[in-house]
Amino acid sequence: MAHNRLMLNASKTEVMVIRSKHDRVKSPRSVEIFGEQVEVSKIARNLGIIFDEQLTINSNVSHKVKGCMGYLHNLWRIGDKLDKNSKIRMVNMFILSKLDFCSPVLKSVNASEIKRLQRVRNSAVRYIHNGKKCKGVTALRKRLHFLPMSERITYKLCLLMYNIANGHVPKYLKELILMKQPH
Repeated sequence: MAHNRLMLNASKTEVMVIRSKHDRVKSPRSVEIFGEQVEVSKIARNLGIIFDEQLTINSNVSHKVKGCMGYLHNLWRIGDKLDKNSKIRMVNMFILSKLDFCSPVLKSVNASEIKRLQRVRNSAVRYIHNGKKCKGVTALRKRLHFLPMSERITYKLCLLMYNIANGHVPKYLKELILMKQPH
């Protein structure tokens, strides 16, 4: 790195030891990289997605849920001052955009994590309709044309594949997918 006039900023560098959940060997507390001691982290963020040391994204789901519920808490405080269309815009801007970010990656997450994300969507629907917690949200969600979280993830993944197949994405993404022509 020195010959390229680059320096390692240890305070901004994250190192994570990736291992199986069955691995009993303890991870080191720090490692030396280019003469700098860097703390080993249990989670790391890459392109906005949080991974843990088993390369699961459960930490990412927890982070999304916590952040979205914080936004919803603040939106409830000003909800009586907004009309329905404004509430929908606020939910799209602060909640749904965060849930949709990198949602195809969530296809591999187990059902309990998807349920947590669905609860956030349900809370957002209740906020828009001034609903109570005990009232069902399925009919309200359908009125807003909001898909359930698992279907939304599948939709976003299909949309990504459609865009790749039709050349509406950058070249580097298109090169990652091998398209087979039917016989």
